[in-house]
Amino acid sequence: MDHNNLKSMRVIRLASLRVLSFTILAVIAGWCLLPEYAAGNDSGSMAQTVSDSIVAPNVFTPNGDGRNDVFEVTSKEKNTVSLKIFTRAGVLVFSIEAKRCRWDGYSLGGQEMAAGVYYFTAEVPGSSPKVKKAGFVHLYR
Repeated sequence: MDHNNLKSMRVIRLASLRVLSFTILAVIAGWCLLPEYAAGNDSGSMAQTVSDSIVAPNVFTPNGDGRNDVFEVTSKEKNTVSLKIFTRAGVLVFSIEAKRCRWDGYSLGGQEMAAGVYYFTAEVPGSSPKVKKAGFVHLYR
């Protein structure tokens, strides 16, 4: 592919928008295609939510002092949220679906998780368009 023929990219600043429609063109020699477009397609359209409606901190300290003892994820609209916590290796260690999702630093099996960085995904089930948030949280002990 001749990269010189691609149109130049523009940076667009978005303020307080919740829904953004865009088209993705994979230009990386067939790598990193989204699964729904990988079967012979090199482009596709999708709607994705740019969400500030899911609130999540980036640090918590489950040490019993009464401050920041849980990682709490909520929706500003008070909707039910589905939360999943993963290790940096991608192993699911915790999941919950509730209006106030709280993780105390223990796995689903009751094992105390080590201090470190964990990846999370959160979404409002059944929302249209999808309301999602993903990021990292640092667990300090």
